[in-house]
Amino acid sequence: MKFYLMFNPFSWERMDEPIKLGGRRTDRYQHMLEQLAAHAELADRAGFEGVFFSEQHGNIEGIPEVTANPVLLDLFVASRTERLKVGQLGMTLPVSNPLLVADQIAQLDQLTGGRALAGFSRGNTPRWADQYGQHIPMRATRSDKSEADERNLRALQECWQIIKLAWTQDVFSFDGEFWKFPVPGTKWPYPHTKTWGAGVDEDDNLLGVSIAPGPYQTPHPRVFAPMSGRSATVRFWAREGATIMCLTPREDLVKGMLEVYADEAYQAGRTPRRGEGIIAGGTLSIAADEATARKRADLMSEWDSMVYSVAPYHLPHPMAFNGTPTQIVDQIGRLHSELGINEFILTDYFPAPHGSDVSLEMLQLFAEEVLPAFREKES
Repeated sequence: MKFYLMFNPFSWERMDEPIKLGGRRTDRYQHMLEQLAAHAELADRAGFEGVFFSEQHGNIEGIPEVTANPVLLDLFVASRTERLKVGQLGMTLPVSNPLLVADQIAQLDQLTGGRALAGFSRGNTPRWADQYGQHIPMRATRSDKSEADERNLRALQECWQIIKLAWTQDVFSFDGEFWKFPVPGTKWPYPHTKTWGAGVDEDDNLLGVSIAPGPYQTPHPRVFAPMSGRSATVRFWAREGATIMCLTPREDLVKGMLEVYADEAYQAGRTPRRGEGIIAGGTLSIAADEATARKRADLMSEWDSMVYSVAPYHLPHPMAFNGTPTQIVDQIGRLHSELGINEFILTDYFPAPHGSDVSLEMLQLFAEEVLPAFREKES
């Protein structure tokens, strides 16, 4: 079994110590980086498989995540660790130039010696997604099958096709609804391209584009995608062989997604293993005794309600692993037994809502008393 962390770094130290414009404060961001390094180094020593960051811009409140550049944060974590894989959940494709995204993740893969993971999402935050994506134009939206939702889905699918071409082809061209590569009429008179490169004709017309370097991993880093509310998205990523991150507490929904994923994978010519295609998980509230774990769980739920259950997110509470180490071993073990899931992800919140010491203590306790239990079962 493999375990991952979804790092959710905040500018606030504790929930009961709010900070005005915390996301703009250098002292708070630097403190967050110190905590991030501590959590990453612990995860590396403990044997976690990898970590992820979201892409969020302009969070001047310091909540939710202060993660404006997940690729740079990945590189920061990789520089402080030896084996931990680093990724994004995800890069918001409808508002991004897909050729640039392919370029950045390929370089991350090279700079980390093949430790990069890739994750792609559609975006649900109009404060920044509508601003960054106005060239298309994109609009952040819920998975509601609205015109904006349909356009975002088409844009995500098109962007992924471009990224895949950039990762796997020396030179490529693409003519889509949103993007054209190369831009029609582009001239490239550089003489050495005809001799040592590719993608131009004798009249200096640019016929194809590329990225350099390509990915370290062959054919490319492993791909993940956060769950949306639409089976069409699940089916798309199943056809492409990506893994869906699912944080819902509804086990019937997880089971249904596994069935949809397996059905689509079969039709695409793959035979998935039981439980393959879904990485399940949620929040962690752990302590040596039940009373303390319960208090931590209540605080986590209160924080989640304050930050994510309000407009514009309106996100339901995620799955929660609450209790003593033994209880959490049982909770994860049951999901593994009943659904066949072999990969789990924990949302690692720090410093808030609990504060730096408690946040790190909970991760340490999970690493020391939960992870070994699953290594023993595998043995």
